Amino acid sequence: MAISLYLRLPELDRRPMHGDEANQAVRTGMLLERGVYHYDPTDHHGPVLYFAALPFCRLQTGSFAETSEWNYRLVPVFFSCLTLLLMAGLGLKHEGGLFATRAGMLAAMLMTAFSAPMVYYSRFFIQETMFVTFLTGMLVFAVRYVRSRSAVETDSRAAFWHAAGFGACAGLAAATKETVALSLAAAAVAAVAAAGPKRLLRAWRTGDALVALGAAALVAVIFFSSFFTHPKGVYDALFTTVQAYLSRATTVPEHQHPWNFYLKILFWFKYGKGPVWSEAMLLFPAALAAVTSCWPRALGKSDAAHQRWVRFLVVYTLVLTAIYSAIPYKTPWCALSFLHGYILLAGIGAGAVVEWMRGVSVKVRWTGSCLFAVFMLATLQRQYAQAVRAVYALPADPRNPFVYAHTGVDALNLVAAIEQASAAAQGYATPIAVAVPTPDTWPLPWYLRKYGQVGYWTRVEDIPDEFAPVVVVTAAEQGDIAEQRFGRGKRANFFGIRPGVLLNLFVPER
Repeated sequence: MAISLYLRLPELDRRPMHGDEANQAVRTGMLLERGVYHYDPTDHHGPVLYFAALPFCRLQTGSFAETSEWNYRLVPVFFSCLTLLLMAGLGLKHEGGLFATRAGMLAAMLMTAFSAPMVYYSRFFIQETMFVTFLTGMLVFAVRYVRSRSAVETDSRAAFWHAAGFGACAGLAAATKETVALSLAAAAVAAVAAAGPKRLLRAWRTGDALVALGAAALVAVIFFSSFFTHPKGVYDALFTTVQAYLSRATTVPEHQHPWNFYLKILFWFKYGKGPVWSEAMLLFPAALAAVTSCWPRALGKSDAAHQRWVRFLVVYTLVLTAIYSAIPYKTPWCALSFLHGYILLAGIGAGAVVEWMRGVSVKVRWTGSCLFAVFMLATLQRQYAQAVRAVYALPADPRNPFVYAHTGVDALNLVAAIEQASAAAQGYATPIAVAVPTPDTWPLPWYLRKYGQVGYWTRVEDIPDEFAPVVVVTAAEQGDIAEQRFGRGKRANFFGIRPGVLLNLFVPER
């Protein structure tokens, strides 16, 4: 936990706000100030992120204008630490858990704490980090439920609470991001592959299944309905969201990428003369885990229940990778869902190696222990170096594979120029007109949150004459029109807000 915080916590305001972060921060600000949130089935994903951010904001202020990057980015930091705690609950093989040894569990936790994409996006105010937390929670409760049902005498009370916990985590995952459907589909395939349909049917207990479904439905309804104040949110989640996201998955050209997009950014990425990025060191111990799922006596003693769990995780991770790779719409943070599967498998493989070494001769054990220690230290050192590089050296640089459609540093120069011009005018009461197509407006609403007179339009022609802006921000292609209407006595400058997006700023001559 200390290592995790050491990488995640410092300088949370160092990186410019991504457009998606800014968009969601503004929506949280509306909830903070007005106490109202309505689920939007066409954008912004589920409501859990906004409600989770509320206490982090209210601890400091009740005004959106007074919040900072820290208030929002502490949310994913918190959930990334919660994921580590949940991983400790996955248990050991001899007690019906996932890991053969404590060394394997510790390895998986360390690799999660050090993983560059895990670290980078745990400082990003988006849903992915908490989504991984809830998926991990589902796995924890599933493992513990099976253990309580497999005991010599079934512990019905424990099974009930584990089923309820599984359902609550599933409900939270569903109310966090719509892609939970992909994870559930992969889990269904993996469950059949791991245990077989006959075993699943024999293990089925209708009462516990109803408890899990009831808990999931209750939690999801609470959040989608904004704590029962907006019932339409539940209807939208059930009937409107699917069509919206199916359309987005196939018809948004700027986010369509080839099938190997995720594999490249995770396992081999190099931009120009930039450094090589790779999480491929996870694949070797993960492959060992896959071997143990098919050949149980390859490393350590055979355990049928443990073998089924490992097989489940192998199939789940590979199927989920395939599903995400097959969908044309891709954003790099979506990879966290299946990347965590590879990390868990790597921990299982590492634990299996440690267990195997206990049964060999002393000479082989010492040699194997040294080689294993060198491999793990090299893996963690590389992960640590990549995480530091991603977070602190190249946080908004295109040479970083996790930087995607990101706000450039020049956007901060734009904001500084606006602040300078407004300070010489009417301060935070300075009229500011922003005439930019909607997607390219972000993250300006975040950076202009303290100004009381900011108007947003998509075209310069739509700015009313009576508004009389002192500062004007337009899309580059509308600079001539803005010059004709508002350019007298003003100087103009271009600023790049993100790759391929130029904005024109008009401010009074000094």
